[in-house]
Amino acid sequence: MLPRFRRGAFGVFALAFLVTMLLGDREGFASASSLQPTLVMEGKQLWTVVTASLRYPEGVGLLGLFVTLGVQWVLGSRLEGFWGTTRYLVMVLVAGLVGYASVIGLGVFVPAIRESIYSGPTPMDAAAVLAFAVVFADQRMRVGSRELSPKVVAAVGGVFVLAFPLVTSLAGGTAPAQVWPQLLPSVFGMIVAVLFVQPWRTRPSSGKVEPSKQRGATHLRIVRTPDDMLN
Repeated sequence: MLPRFRRGAFGVFALAFLVTMLLGDREGFASASSLQPTLVMEGKQLWTVVTASLRYPEGVGLLGLFVTLGVQWVLGSRLEGFWGTTRYLVMVLVAGLVGYASVIGLGVFVPAIRESIYSGPTPMDAAAVLAFAVVFADQRMRVGSRELSPKVVAAVGGVFVLAFPLVTSLAGGTAPAQVWPQLLPSVFGMIVAVLFVQPWRTRPSSGKVEPSKQRGATHLRIVRTPDDMLN
């Protein structure tokens, strides 16, 4: 059974859909919204660090939107329901910003990175996939009549998210040796997710008070009868 499509996750998908399908084919919009590190390093098109997360490349937009739809609906909505809309949106938006800003920083040292062109909400999707896998690692998901580990579901989603920019770059004629920079925004998006979920921290399984803490609360007294009440 699919979860309710929550407003934050839906907003991420809807924004990508509107920008990709309604604006993506307009003349000059593709180059003005895609991230080209060489131009940013020259002080041009600085806004593309943000807009790159909102648009899939022309020709693969519809397929890419299906990937984002699946990730944001199935995984992102569950995560948003657990965290709340604000925290979820902060994580995915920061992941998109850091994911694309990272290629600018690394492009200073690696020509193959700065000469590539980047776009698509894959850093945000990748962050949602990893955070979902960590937060719900010890639970089970019902898919139809079967129960699956969230790690398995996240692994399938992660394969689609990470493979998509590689496949589309190869299909667009990019040489295999020059495809790997397309993975970097998603990798750094996942790093942002790790910092948000902090898997190294132990968390209580519920909101109940631990028995050890109850035993240690010696200052509490159970009032059983009216005679025990203080005047």
